[in-house]
Amino acid sequence: MTIAFGRVIAALFCVAAAPIHLFLCLLIRLCDAGPALYRSQRLGLQGKAFELLKYRTMKVNSAPVLAPGFKVVVEASDPRVFSLGRWLRCGIDELPQVWNVARGDMAWVGPRPDLPWMLPYYGPFTRSRLSALPGITGLAQVMDSRNLPTAEGYAIDLWYSRHRGFWLDLWIALVTPLFIAGWRSVGRRRLEELRCSGELRRLREACERELAVAKPSQA
Repeated sequence: MTIAFGRVIAALFCVAAAPIHLFLCLLIRLCDAGPALYRSQRLGLQGKAFELLKYRTMKVNSAPVLAPGFKVVVEASDPRVFSLGRWLRCGIDELPQVWNVARGDMAWVGPRPDLPWMLPYYGPFTRSRLSALPGITGLAQVMDSRNLPTAEGYAIDLWYSRHRGFWLDLWIALVTPLFIAGWRSVGRRRLEELRCSGELRRLREACERELAVAKPSQA
């Protein structure tokens, strides 16, 4: 799918899904007073920042929790998440990013965009993941990168950027609903195949080296 065609499809989706969007916004406002949308600065193409949209799932002014390994953590029973938010976090909370696709900030498929504070930790090799538009879904996401080391998630993104094409994007698009529905192991077989390849191992090792030498004072 070309970027232009993807933007047209996204724009049509925004129009068609407007009643659902308004309904969800109303539910969020009724469930937890505050804005229905969460706006977050993220790294886009070539590191240019853009405003990513999500349905808000946490209580207003909730502070992020950062775990070792550059992971922003939200536990299953996290008290910061309100009741409706737990249901939305199955993946429905990402739907407003279709508007980001229509704007040209994102693509349907691509690496997930990092928060800007992560950029100083990138080395020259890791930074190449910014050569593609970030996506609503992607290869690393359907391989459950949330539970993988950061370096391996980045390596999968870099592998994708080297091998992306129609059939790979179609596979990612088809398995994404299954992943959202709770089949978290849907990409495990493909991940194991990639782990057996020397290419992914070399990419992971390069990312590990760059993350290991990054200085906390740079963030």
